[in-house]
Amino acid sequence: MPDFEQTVPLVEVLLYGILNPATIVVAFMMGQRADDKSKLMIAAFAGAVAGVAVLYVATFFRLWDAPTLGRSVVGVFIISLVAGFVYAGAGYLMKRKPD
Repeated sequence: MPDFEQTVPLVEVLLYGILNPATIVVAFMMGQRADDKSKLMIAAFAGAVAGVAVLYVATFFRLWDAPTLGRSVVGVFIISLVAGFVYAGAGYLMKRKPD
């Protein structure tokens, strides 16, 4: 029988959602490709999905503390979505303007 009393540290959820390299790279790169500010939310969503996918792979292989963190995947997704919006905005602002 699984242990349902195990808690997930919220600091880990927050840090994983903000500092996940997959979220950062995907959201930033898609933010650079966005031709309108309204598409930044799509870039943030793609970054959050990439971050959750990496979490699922790490949970599958039981790397680090991923199985515990995988229990709060919805919280990780929401934080990754907010952080991804910031990274996508940074990518949008840093893209090269055509001369």
